[in-house]
Amino acid sequence: MRGLLEKDFRLLKGQKNFFLIILVITVLLSMNSSDNFAVTYLTFIAGFLTISSFGYDDNGNCMPFLMTLPVSRKLYVKSKYVLGFLLTFTGWLLGMTISVVIAMVNKNMPGPEDLLFQVVWVLLWMMVLALTLPPLFKYGAEKGRMAMLAIMLILMAVIFAASKLGEEMGFDIDASIDALSGLGTVAIVVGMAVIVLVMVLISYSISAKIVQRKEY
Repeated sequence: MRGLLEKDFRLLKGQKNFFLIILVITVLLSMNSSDNFAVTYLTFIAGFLTISSFGYDDNGNCMPFLMTLPVSRKLYVKSKYVLGFLLTFTGWLLGMTISVVIAMVNKNMPGPEDLLFQVVWVLLWMMVLALTLPPLFKYGAEKGRMAMLAIMLILMAVIFAASKLGEEMGFDIDASIDALSGLGTVAIVVGMAVIVLVMVLISYSISAKIVQRKEY
């Protein structure tokens, strides 16, 4: 797996100038934006970098070559999942660092609600990756981008529809959120982490079957 990850990181290294520009833009925009901007934006960008790694494999037609090496298909799938979550976590960590530094300079440290949002955000993106990776293995990078955008739009539509339906049925959403908050930050994070773990295991199982049956 180390060799596969090194391959992807070396390919992504070719975009280092792009990464530097993104970091500079993030810092500049964070100075006049909300405390969560850097975390939200960099985690989002990091998620899309995973799709770029599939693009390199597709455009370079490297899969037939990789399959001749002592690399199993399941190991290839595992490496992409590890890469995706490493990139997502790294983007989130950079965003957190930028947010904290700017908050220290402005003497306006984020409150518990902001910190909870930032942790929940990275877990949500891991859910999005778990949903997106199987289509990436099935259809490739180009359609994978469309799949990720479609998944995000569907999730937002479901949340919006559930909110509207709840209002029409007299369901007190604010009270539910307050009740959920009463469970405590740790309970919320642990609960979401368990959901992410289950989704990732199911997603990996589906992706492994797709790649096992695919002809390169």
